[in-house]
Amino acid sequence: MIETVIQPEQDVPVIADVDVCVIGGGPGGLPAALASARQGASTLLVEMQGFFGGMATAGQIGPILGHTASRSHTPVIGGIPQEICQRMADMGHAWEWGRALQFWGIPFHSEGLKIVADRMVKEAGVDPLFHALFVDAIVTDEGLMTHAVIESKSGRHAIRARVFVDATGDADVAYRAGAECTKGRPADEMPMSMGSMFRFGGMASVPEPVQTAMVETMREAIRTGALNLYGAGLGCLGSTTREDERTANITRVPGDPTDVWDLTRAELATRELAWRVLDLWRSVPGAEGLYLVSTPAHVGLRESRQIVGEQRLTGEDVIEGRKRSDAIARCGYWIDIHCPRGLVDGGSVHLCSTACTKRDCYMLTDFADQLPTELYPPDDDWFDIPYGCLVPQYVDGLLVSGRCISADHQAMAATRVMGTCMAIGEAAGTAAALAAMGERQPRQVDVDELRETLIAAGALV
Repeated sequence: MIETVIQPEQDVPVIADVDVCVIGGGPGGLPAALASARQGASTLLVEMQGFFGGMATAGQIGPILGHTASRSHTPVIGGIPQEICQRMADMGHAWEWGRALQFWGIPFHSEGLKIVADRMVKEAGVDPLFHALFVDAIVTDEGLMTHAVIESKSGRHAIRARVFVDATGDADVAYRAGAECTKGRPADEMPMSMGSMFRFGGMASVPEPVQTAMVETMREAIRTGALNLYGAGLGCLGSTTREDERTANITRVPGDPTDVWDLTRAELATRELAWRVLDLWRSVPGAEGLYLVSTPAHVGLRESRQIVGEQRLTGEDVIEGRKRSDAIARCGYWIDIHCPRGLVDGGSVHLCSTACTKRDCYMLTDFADQLPTELYPPDDDWFDIPYGCLVPQYVDGLLVSGRCISADHQAMAATRVMGTCMAIGEAAGTAAALAAMGERQPRQVDVDELRETLIAAGALV
């Protein structure tokens, strides 16, 4: 039995009363707050870090994925996501939009994104609140969320809003508001593995033959079990645009991102892996000059909770490139499931599907019907994300943005990428403003009006 304590009741001061409160300033939250404020709604953006960007900054995840249709150069996002990327490019911290469309992701510098986010928030008239952690939701007996409770250095406070946008990535707000949520895959409720990218420098002085030897050394370490890395590669221009630097996305740690002990274990494990990989590389003659630039402030998260919404995306929607009359965003990414058990396979990129080589895994022996075989939308195509995926079934006054929208395990593996989360965010913020200023609930928003508003702002729907 777990020991419990009783806290005395306390009066919680209400420190803000706004039209829209966005909780989480990452890829799903930053565009939401900008879109809401640009529609004229008073908007508060609450962030637990001391900067915006979420996984793109605190997690150093890059490049930004999901900006083009499947295996093509056709853009599927515009509006605020494109504006953010272009603003970074104007500062020399990202590739120009046209160039980025020719690449599988948008390389950017995470420090540049911090500055761009600060400036855009200020220009839009968004009220920012850093170092504030969401801890609870106040919901009426009728299922209307009226307040968010936060904890900070200043103590416990409440925020009143007409509409809240949950952009926590883990559906923390929706979950505490009583919304139904799922977690991970149906077979065992395990979400995709966590993993952290790290940035290193000195690559400009490493010749091609030495790089080949570094990769082979990695493969051997994976084969022998010395390092649990899901792929053997030397990184790319991800959350850096400096030619001498790379960001490596190779670590893999299983666990539940909603469990603080699992998060702690993953932070320790991924940092240790980063150092061990760098030491391994530097053991190769000719690579001794490599150095670590930075590790992230927050372990990289791929999946945790998904709300059960008015509608739900499925893996079939992804591979069929299904279109919707009530679409509020497009996604051209693919079903990219990182093994929830944290398994790896000899240095080749190891993902969860019916093609997995771990033939004795219980997912293949007992639950093969839950694994994807086809992974991609049709070439030069995308699938639509309907508005109902942002609306919890039984909680009013709340919308959900980013990777925790209503989607099954397979569809979530496609929609989780940052470009798509940004597009969803712009839609969520726009809808929240329309609902708040129109004195209606998010589920009552006219989707045709929402789509017209998004199109007028340059979004692709």
